[in-house]
This record gives sequence, structure tokens and C-alpha cells, in this order.
Amino acid sequence: MIQQLAAILFGGNRNAVKELAEVFRVNAEASAERGHALDTAALSQFAAEFVARNQRTWWDSLVDGLNRLPRPAFTCGVFAVLIWTVRDPVFMSEVFTAWAIIPTPVWALITVIVTFFFGGRAQVKDFDFQRDVAGLMARTQAVMAQRDQPLPADDTAPPATTNQALLDWRAQTH
Repeated sequence: MIQQLAAILFGGNRNAVKELAEVFRVNAEASAERGHALDTAALSQFAAEFVARNQRTWWDSLVDGLNRLPRPAFTCGVFAVLIWTVRDPVFMSEVFTAWAIIPTPVWALITVIVTFFFGGRAQVKDFDFQRDVAGLMARTQAVMAQRDQPLPADDTAPPATTNQALLDWRAQTH
């Protein structure tokens, strides 16, 4: 009886317990083998780009060189703007003022084009940052509007703020 049960579970070059466990948990060894195969394929593809080809033409070299230009050109351009800002701040303030009136959809398009070279993650972070800045600006405007309200003349008037720390401080000082 036990031999029949063992033959059912482990016979025929299979392991029913292992197969059942793999339904709930990834086989770590098989996963590592797949990862190794993927890494090897990626590195082989990357290495193939840098292997000298026998029939390489001047056109191939030109296109390869042009493909490698956008990132360094963009980086050098950013540093040039920073240096130019120090050298001629009046002119650059005019440039930045002109950039400020560019509509948001155009900036979104520029962001998409630039992030094509630098990765989609930068675009997501940029839009999250814009959303956070917009929320911060709204909260700042609310605080500034609240700040401009006059203080109550006596302790019976309702406070002009909902800031608990400020209310506690006012209660201690009056």
C-alpha cells in the first residue's frame, strides 16, 4: 500500500509534492536558470554591438556615431545654459520668461521626447512632481489667505485659523 502511494507520488520520473509546491511558490533554481539565460542573452546582444564587423562601411560608423550623440549633447546643453545664466543673467531671465509662457501640453510633448532618451520613469516622476507642486501651491495660497485675516479683538471671537498649534499658542499668550 505504501509502495503504491509512493509510486503514485514519486513514480515515473515525477515528484507530485514538488509539482504541487511549485503551484504556490516559484522554483528558485528554475527561476535562477531563467534569469541567467536572460542575462546571458542580453549581454551577448550588447557585446555584439561592440564586436568589429568585417564588412562595416563608413555609413554604419556614421549612424552609430549619430545614435550616440543625443545624451551627451543634451547634457552639454544643460551645462551650457547654466554657464550662460551666470555669464548673462539678464538675457537668460528673458529666455526663462519666454519659457514660462509655453503651454503645458507643449512641455508635456517636450518631456516625452526627452524621456524617450532617458527613460519613461523620468516622465512619471516629472508629472508627479508637477502634481505635488500644484497641491503645495494651493495649500500655500490657502495659508496666505488665512494669514491676511485680522486677529480677533477679544477672546470671545472665533479664531481665524484651524491650526491647532497656533490656537494653543494664542490661548497661552492671552
